[in-house]
Amino acid sequence: MNRRTTAIAAILVLIAGFAMAADPTRWVNVNVTEKTDGTKVEVHLPLNLVLSVLRSVDVENFHRGHVDLDIDDADMDVDWPELLAAVKQAPDGEFVTVESPDAQVSVRKQAGTLYIDVTETESENARIKVTLPMQFMDVLTITEDDQIDVAALLESFESFPDGDIVTVTSDDADVRVWIE
Repeated sequence: MNRRTTAIAAILVLIAGFAMAADPTRWVNVNVTEKTDGTKVEVHLPLNLVLSVLRSVDVENFHRGHVDLDIDDADMDVDWPELLAAVKQAPDGEFVTVESPDAQVSVRKQAGTLYIDVTETESENARIKVTLPMQFMDVLTITEDDQIDVAALLESFESFPDGDIVTVTSDDADVRVWIE
């Protein structure tokens, strides 16, 4: 009887292991640590739950997965699809480097990934790192109404490699956003 129970338990463990390995659920993770008061916030949500929530919210600047951009210059006319395609097709290299008394900024493309690094030297001494695979450019859409389809961007996370998307380190807080 013990062998039979052990064998059944082993089979169930194997089945559960295969089911978990085949589970395509992606997770969106956010950790925030407030340095001033020691508050820590950890959020770990399945991507499909995040998408459902985004598509159900309609508030001031957020409409069912679309975020309004607050572009002040009404005369600004940017062909966003052309600009994003040009970034995707551009060769690897350093695109933008800014060094000023207030901040250092670097935008570069390397091995199919766009890296944006900002180091603020004034105020909170924030360091921001954004890492975006180039397939992000395929789904990033900015409408004529100056809205970004955030839900479509999050859907694309299904095909992204695991890893950090945004990290922020400052005097006041640390933030990490990643997918797995």
